[in-house]
Amino acid sequence: SLELLSNKDRGAPLAYYASTGPIGRAMTALTPMLEGRTVGVVGLGVGMLVAYAHPSQRWTFYELDPAVEHVARRHFTWLRDARAPWSVVTGDARRTLARDTTARHGLLVLDAFSSDSIPVHLLTREALDLYRRRIDEHGVIAFHVTNRHVALDGVIAALARDAGMVAVR
Repeated sequence: SLELLSNKDRGAPLAYYASTGPIGRAMTALTPMLEGRTVGVVGLGVGMLVAYAHPSQRWTFYELDPAVEHVARRHFTWLRDARAPWSVVTGDARRTLARDTTARHGLLVLDAFSSDSIPVHLLTREALDLYRRRIDEHGVIAFHVTNRHVALDGVIAALARDAGMVAVR
């Protein structure tokens, strides 16, 4: 379905990214602690998550497919309308995050699981260890696990438990 927005609503997150949904509620709750910090996002999509950015932040998207960035820039406006500086690092997220040794995000969002082809290499103990090294001392790792085919919340809970972490749904 096509949603038409007025100019005053342009840049607002839609669908399951809406402020009233789970991601919106999480981003609203995390906003105070993210002041002046960086946000990393695995999976660019159309760039809608950057609608939650604030001017004091810096956002980095880790996107596998360069065509996704092209589509997000050309056919959607969330990146253009972003209120914070952002960049896109193209390539496999585990490899690009591993190379980005200086990254220490206040929030690292894993948003690459909505398709029917789940990148399971992003859901391993080794991957979680990497994510933990890429957040700062008080950082949060958030997994967007909405998927039509597979229930991933139990997988994330087991990973967190195994790592001595707490998972909140």
